[in-house]
Amino acid sequence: MKKLLRYTLRIAGGLVSLLILCWLALAGFVLLKKAALLKKVATELTARTEGQVTIGQMDISFFHHFPYITLYLSKVVLRDTGWQQHRHDLLNAENVYLQIALTRSLLSGKAQLGKVFLEQGTIYQFTDSSGYSNTVKFRNQSGNSKAMQPPDLSFRDIRWVIEKQEKHKLFDLDIHRLDCSFDKEEKGLRLNISTQIQVNNFSFNTEKGSYIKDKTLQGVFHLRYNTRSKILQADKVSVEIDGHPFLFSGRFFPEVKPDPFFLDIQTENIAYRKASSLLPSLIQQKLDRFDIDKPISIHAVIDAGSADDPTPLITIQTSLRQGSINTPIGDFNDVSFSGSFTNELIRGQKRQDENSVIRLSGFSGKLRDIRLRSDTITITDIKHPQLDCGLRSHFNLVQLNELGGSKSLQFRKGSCDLAIHYRGPMSENDSAGVSLYGGLQVDSCALTYLPYGLQLSDCNGKVRFKDQDVLFDKLEARAGNSRISLKGVIRNIAPLLDRNPDNVSIDWTVSSPRLDLEDLVTVVKKPAATGEGKNNKSLFSAPASRLDQLLRGGLIHLQLEADELHYKNFTGTQARAEILFKEKEVVFNNVDLRQGDGSLHFSGSLGRGDGGSGNPLNIRAHLEDISLPVLFTNFSNFGQQALQDKNLKGRLTADVDISGKLTDKAGIVPNSLKGTVNFSIKNGLLLDFEPMEKIHEKILQNRDLSEIHFAELKNRLDLDTTTLTIHRMEIQSTALTLFVEGTYDLKTGPDLSLQVPLSNLKDRNPDMPPPNKGNDSKTGLSVRLRARTGEDGKLKISWDPFKKALKKNK
Repeated sequence: MKKLLRYTLRIAGGLVSLLILCWLALAGFVLLKKAALLKKVATELTARTEGQVTIGQMDISFFHHFPYITLYLSKVVLRDTGWQQHRHDLLNAENVYLQIALTRSLLSGKAQLGKVFLEQGTIYQFTDSSGYSNTVKFRNQSGNSKAMQPPDLSFRDIRWVIEKQEKHKLFDLDIHRLDCSFDKEEKGLRLNISTQIQVNNFSFNTEKGSYIKDKTLQGVFHLRYNTRSKILQADKVSVEIDGHPFLFSGRFFPEVKPDPFFLDIQTENIAYRKASSLLPSLIQQKLDRFDIDKPISIHAVIDAGSADDPTPLITIQTSLRQGSINTPIGDFNDVSFSGSFTNELIRGQKRQDENSVIRLSGFSGKLRDIRLRSDTITITDIKHPQLDCGLRSHFNLVQLNELGGSKSLQFRKGSCDLAIHYRGPMSENDSAGVSLYGGLQVDSCALTYLPYGLQLSDCNGKVRFKDQDVLFDKLEARAGNSRISLKGVIRNIAPLLDRNPDNVSIDWTVSSPRLDLEDLVTVVKKPAATGEGKNNKSLFSAPASRLDQLLRGGLIHLQLEADELHYKNFTGTQARAEILFKEKEVVFNNVDLRQGDGSLHFSGSLGRGDGGSGNPLNIRAHLEDISLPVLFTNFSNFGQQALQDKNLKGRLTADVDISGKLTDKAGIVPNSLKGTVNFSIKNGLLLDFEPMEKIHEKILQNRDLSEIHFAELKNRLDLDTTTLTIHRMEIQSTALTLFVEGTYDLKTGPDLSLQVPLSNLKDRNPDMPPPNKGNDSKTGLSVRLRARTGEDGKLKISWDPFKKALKKNK
């Protein structure tokens, strides 16, 4: 064993000694022929290049790349003939070392390079907008077209730039280290590469920005080059980008114009923000509005095989399972989807942001504990993103309070099934072109309309979305004791997404079999403050705020239909009304209802002030053939005690024009009413009316004045605060003829002038009153009486021969 070891050491030592002797012999030969060798190299470089070569110094280096003997060139500059125009050196290197491949040189009989070392320099491959390139061609003086094995390469601190102005391409790399050796194979060459590169710019289109900008690339891998097909190929090459491993597979065609290639890139478990940082800044800015808590897998394909479009076709696929996504509208939890991207949505059109699309398939996630599902979510036009998606969900309506942050609507209970399809822009300030289809089914909902404290319960029904309109097919609800149905439409609702709802209109029809206005009376007052700014963290606070503004101050057109209408003592049937809600006013148009065989029609307006001095009220009404006792009962005898429902019978027709003020509880503000009443009463009957009893005490003691039938009564009444002015009115009855004028004060009672013609002494038909002769007809001799309230609060009838009552009222 020791003998074998001894012989092995002797043989190895002999071989080493032989190599040293050969190296010394070669070194000696080089030293002896140094001048001739340097001259020959300079001559060969000049002869073989079509450009201009300048070399600072030339020398032989024995130890810089020991054991190789290399030719050292300093300050090497290689320029093309058009340098004066573009000013880009193809090569500008501080140090160049050329190593001779001894074995290949001896076999071929000619000097062949074994390895080229470049240190501290720049390679700049430039092509201008006309297609001219600064690439320098090398002449093959031997005339042998057979490809020779290229020399190995070693770069240290080399900047390599490829700029193609006509295609807007720019690749700018700082190569800290690159070692590339070539091995011959059956079909070509295998490239063995070890490198570390800093990417300054990697732009397929400089107008769109750079990929992997300011990122580090490093790895040890192999490429293959087929010398027959001229294809450079990579098969699952591992390269670290910014410290994360990627697998690259692809094909490159360096001999084909215009530079086609195909590249497949895969990686796993990469952080979302790290992945987005590899993309151009414009895309990165849009993607960085989102974030994903879990690492994702990415599969990207870049295909630059089209001669029609210089921008490569890019497709990217990714997926997420049960992760969390942070978005501008809020955080989605428990999210799963499969995603894809391509920059060629429409085949054949230009590959650019406007033709790009992002698709999320099988999306499922929770937004504030509301589960949302979508088969496909599509985002097109990355420059001006357009969203197209269908959403399905089932949730508790109470969850909308926190999600929306509305200060007008507060849900107390209920559930909702949502199924909608949205198509429109994603920008917060662009609602043009928005369309929304689908609907939601509401079940057992209870909510409060906060500005007015209006509570609705037992809400059930469906709401449909049709383009930019929201349709209420039939919503059933209960307000207090009233059961109501709501149908209608909100038109042009899209502006609520991004701006004030100036063009939004609301048209609703509310119907009820029995409607008690006391259940709805709060909506006529000025809306109360609802705590602005309490819910700034709500995801949809801005649209919710605009919805609040619409409900509080927008135009709402309401069609009211009620089989029965009640308000305190008032009762009507077949009620129909058009009501317009404005920010500071409620307008009533074409209000119609029946009272027995009669009808009531009116229009008017009610101001919505601060409620301090009352809300202005204006009413124009027409009463047709209304029963007097019913009318007085419904209106609580109009707040007076002198003439009550029990004292009257007959049918009233009247035109009323009054103004006043209402409190927030729909009560009349004292001393606020003013207006006129033009009326006609037919088939009138006065029963047990105290003033008639007083007249009976003064005159006509032999007649029964407890039941008096009237001919038609026509007159005008003027109301000013608490005073009702009665213009001269002829009263023809079965008991007597009477002319009345004066005032009736709602506080102090009547002060009336009564003219009783002496013709009343004649007998009268107790069943048929005489016809009217007119207010200005001749009355003959008459008795003048005055009816007014005495100091004891009781009605007094006194003689008034000098018409003092009339003089006082004037």
